[in-house]
Amino acid sequence: MKLLRIICIVVGAFLVLDTVIVSMLSNFNLGVILPAMIGAPLLLLGAFMHHMDTGFLAVVKWVLLGCYALGAVFLLVMGILMGTAAKRADEVDADALIVLGAAVHGDKVTWVLSNRLDTAADYLDAHPDAICVVSGGKGDGESVTEASAMQKYLIERKGIAASRILVEDRAENTRENFAFSKAMIEERLGEDAKIAFVTTDFHVFRAQRVAKKAGIDAEGLAAPDVWYIRINNFLRESVGITVYGLRGDI
Repeated sequence: MKLLRIICIVVGAFLVLDTVIVSMLSNFNLGVILPAMIGAPLLLLGAFMHHMDTGFLAVVKWVLLGCYALGAVFLLVMGILMGTAAKRADEVDADALIVLGAAVHGDKVTWVLSNRLDTAADYLDAHPDAICVVSGGKGDGESVTEASAMQKYLIERKGIAASRILVEDRAENTRENFAFSKAMIEERLGEDAKIAFVTTDFHVFRAQRVAKKAGIDAEGLAAPDVWYIRINNFLRESVGITVYGLRGDI
């Protein structure tokens, strides 16, 4: 039991510290606070576990430990789903890529978005006949549309010809990313064009199922995540997959 206490304290403290650090480095969202929401009760459980051996407190202890065990299994399943969905560039064959947008700061792409664009650019360099659609509207705090910032990055930073880039700047969510981009690709290449999409590795699983809802059978090309927010994004995406599944969106 002493070892279990130590594990609870160490893991709980790590998760709380993660929220503290990431909240100073990243935009505030559910993924930022989820580690603390999970870690704080675990930390308290470890600290007071030796006082919870009898009566009602013993029941509370084992209920909490059971919940955390089930949570661990749930996250393991989520990790398997996300990991198996992500594909490398050499596993994808497409006439057109849809690059899913992410937040921009002012008119500058974020690290997350630049990783997606770098992945897309590498694919386009290796497949000179392929085109891409940069997809994303203008969100709160953004001075330009995500699509225009993405187009600028691909042209100026990666040397991709403007003629190979279609700009879809109306989408406000992933479903619209796919629906609007599909229409543009079909107008340019026809209905038989093979389509793939680029997003961050953890997001491929959910995005691929959203694409199917939009009538697109597309493979997902995985871009690397930003290392210091991997835990946060993984937890947030696990919640996202669950919510989308319960709503019937995937």
